[in-house]
Amino acid sequence: MKDRRMVVLGLVFGILLIAGRGFAHHSDSVFDQEKLVTITGTVTKFVFANPHTQIYLNVEDGKGEVVEWVVTGGALGSMRRVGWSHNTVKPGEVLTISGFKYWDQRPIMIHVKLTRANGEEIVISQSEERRLAGFLEKAGAKSIEALPANLHIRVN
Repeated sequence: MKDRRMVVLGLVFGILLIAGRGFAHHSDSVFDQEKLVTITGTVTKFVFANPHTQIYLNVEDGKGEVVEWVVTGGALGSMRRVGWSHNTVKPGEVLTISGFKYWDQRPIMIHVKLTRANGEEIVISQSEERRLAGFLEKAGAKSIEALPANLHIRVN
C-alpha cells in the first residue's frame, strides 16, 4: 500500500512538473499594444535561436544619442516557416522596424513590420501579421502610415 502511494505521488509530481512547462511561456502583456513605435537603426547583432529571434539595433534618439534597442520576434519555428534563417538579418544592415515597446519604456520591442533600407519588407510570421492587423483595425487605419499621431510614435 505504501509503495503504491509513492508511485501515485511520483506520477502526480511528474505530471505537474511537465505541465508547468506548458504554462511557463510568457505573454505579450509586457508590451504596450496601444501605441505603435517605429525606429530606424543599424543592426549590431542578430540572434536566430530559441525561444524567439532577437535583433539588436543601434538607434539614434531625438537628442542625437545612440541607444541600443532589442527587438524580439516570433518563435523560431514560425519564423523558419516563413523563410527566416541565420542570414535573414545581418550586422551593419539598416532596418526600420515598427512594433510595440515594453510598458516600462525600456528600449525593447516586439516587431510587427521590418523594412530594409532599400524599401524591401522582410516577411513576418502569421502571429505578427495578426497582431498588426488587429491593432490597425482597432485604430480604424488601413496602414501604419494612416495611423493618427497619438497612436504612432516615431523615435527618429
